[in-house]
Amino acid sequence: MKSTTTQPKAQNMPVIKDRLTSPVSRQWLVKGGAALITGVVLLMFVLGNLLSGKKQTFAQNTPAPVLTVTVQPVAIKPVDRLLSVHGSVSAWDPVSVGATATGLEVKSVLIEEGALVKKGQLLATLDSAQLQAQIESERARLAGSIATVSKSIQPNRPEDINGLAAAVAQAQATVEDQQAMLVQARANLANARGNLKRYQYLKSEGAVSAQEAEDRETTAQVYEATVGGAEKRVKAAQFALKQAQERFSMAQQGGRKEDIQIARANAAEIQGNIKRLQTQIDQTFIKAPIDGLITRRDVHIGDIASTGKTMFLMARDNRLEIKAQVPESDLRLVQPGQTVAIDSSFLGKDKVIGRVREISPLVDYDTRLATVRIDVPNNCGLKPGMYAEGHIYIGKYLALTVPLQAVISRDEKNTVFVLHKNRVESRLVSISNRDNNFVQISSGLTDKEPIVIDGAGFLKDGDYVSVAD
Repeated sequence: MKSTTTQPKAQNMPVIKDRLTSPVSRQWLVKGGAALITGVVLLMFVLGNLLSGKKQTFAQNTPAPVLTVTVQPVAIKPVDRLLSVHGSVSAWDPVSVGATATGLEVKSVLIEEGALVKKGQLLATLDSAQLQAQIESERARLAGSIATVSKSIQPNRPEDINGLAAAVAQAQATVEDQQAMLVQARANLANARGNLKRYQYLKSEGAVSAQEAEDRETTAQVYEATVGGAEKRVKAAQFALKQAQERFSMAQQGGRKEDIQIARANAAEIQGNIKRLQTQIDQTFIKAPIDGLITRRDVHIGDIASTGKTMFLMARDNRLEIKAQVPESDLRLVQPGQTVAIDSSFLGKDKVIGRVREISPLVDYDTRLATVRIDVPNNCGLKPGMYAEGHIYIGKYLALTVPLQAVISRDEKNTVFVLHKNRVESRLVSISNRDNNFVQISSGLTDKEPIVIDGAGFLKDGDYVSVAD
């Protein structure tokens, strides 16, 4: 099969070559080429004349440019990706200041709204005249109670104690006298008994009479009675001495423990009343509990103070925040520490840079919104209650941008002039964001379209312009 396929080709090639190299064929090719070149030249000449005529006609009909402008193509640039939030400015930690005393009249108000105060600074005072009278009465009672305690501890005067000591000494002397008399009586008794024995012996011998022996017996009995009486007097004197010693000891020890405890309890009760009244008097001086800003004053001279009624509202450390509501779908984009550009009608064109402090762990069940707390710098001009908008920086992305001066805002519409050769077209655009001197375009333009920059404010749709070099 290969041989049959290649053989005819080998036979045809010489035939074609012979035809091309023949004299007749070469002459025909030369004539045809010359004719073709001549036709192309004539065609180019005719077209050139036609185009020249059109250019002359267009130049004669084109109006003169109304303005010389600068042109720049629409560009795709990295821009800040911002999450817009809004909310009200409020105190970072609002502190309510009120009176703890009830029923007292406000005597003076020493501070006004907007004032910066220090902890312990006096804000207002209440009338304490009634409390002062009560505390003076209790102090007088306390003085009497302290005297009662002293008397309970030592109810005897020094002279009384000295008298008791003398009584003890006298009782001791009496005991000694009685003991001496008892000794003498016992000696007499012993002598009388000795005599009785001798007389009884003499009586038995007949030396003395019976009468004399009986007399000696009587004498002995008398002395026995005398000794008995002396012993009783000694015991009585000793008992009297003991009583005198006990009275003296009790006088030295002072009052009874129970009496002292009762007196001291009465004094402690009065001291407690004085402390309570002094605390109430101290509470008539309304002082700032913290350093901060007075955001509201709700008290006036002559008001009657009561617990639970706010007199002043303070912002702790003069710190403000914005409680912004963020949809749960955007919540993942927000992190503590992110910067926030804050706008407010009060600030005008100025912006305040805040920072995300914390994100609420709860999402509202009905609105599906979460609260993001944004710290606001001190002394930035914003005040509690103001409405503010914030733009949280969450990164960068590519977007169509044009210079700010290229966008003309009229009747709440944004217009850009697009250049077509030397004529401009007015085109409505949608703006999604502004970043420094550039505007982000969300619709209405495409990448690299030429737009008018300088001079756009003096143009209208269809104007002819010249482009500056």
